[in-house]
Amino acid sequence: MACAAAKANLDLWQDQESRQRVASVATLQEQAIEPFRTDPRFANVRRTGAITALDLKASDVGYLASAGQQLQAFFQHRNLLLRPLGNTIYVMPPYCVAAAGLYEIYAAIRDAAESLA
Repeated sequence: MACAAAKANLDLWQDQESRQRVASVATLQEQAIEPFRTDPRFANVRRTGAITALDLKASDVGYLASAGQQLQAFFQHRNLLLRPLGNTIYVMPPYCVAAAGLYEIYAAIRDAAESLA
């Protein structure tokens, strides 16, 4: 069964429509993070493929930064499944995400920065 699942996954990546969808999500992600590049509350705003990450500037930083727990609680309250690692917020949406869903995520990230400031 595991081999069949792996083969189905590989077949999916050979599909042109699937690759175009991933590229579309990557483009949406790039557009969504652009305003954060000049926002003084954030640092190291980056994207690779369809995954983005940005660091909330905080007094303590790193994997165990206290901001992580506060951010996670904030996102949970907004019904968003984001799990920051310390002060770093990662956005790894499913490839079926719509632009409206991404903009909701980034609005929540902006709101979290205001709330935790």
